[in-house]
Amino acid sequence: MDSTALVATWNTLRKSIINSQMSSVIMLAVVLYLVATGQFVDSSVEVKLFAVAVLVTTGALSLINQLAAIREGSALIKDMKASDSALETAIASSARFVNLTQVAIAIFAIVTIVLFVVAIY
Repeated sequence: MDSTALVATWNTLRKSIINSQMSSVIMLAVVLYLVATGQFVDSSVEVKLFAVAVLVTTGALSLINQLAAIREGSALIKDMKASDSALETAIASSARFVNLTQVAIAIFAIVTIVLFVVAIY
């Protein structure tokens, strides 16, 4: 792959990570609104369980997409490390941030799900 193709692929993968968040963000916003307005207070256990199941499913699918995009981005970074291009060298130097993002996303997902389960119940 030439330099231009590598950078274009990198930008596509970054957009993929960002876009894969949208469904989770919308779902979190809706559930947060429902929790904040007390909509789950008098809800049945089935309704609460359904809300948790939808939240966990949406979050899990988003997490899988994010981790896949990060894995592909990491492979692309390895290809860029051998480049003479200043831009590719700068992108390649972000490898540790990509790995840190992967860990942060996983931790954030777990904490968010636990907090919402507690808030719903």
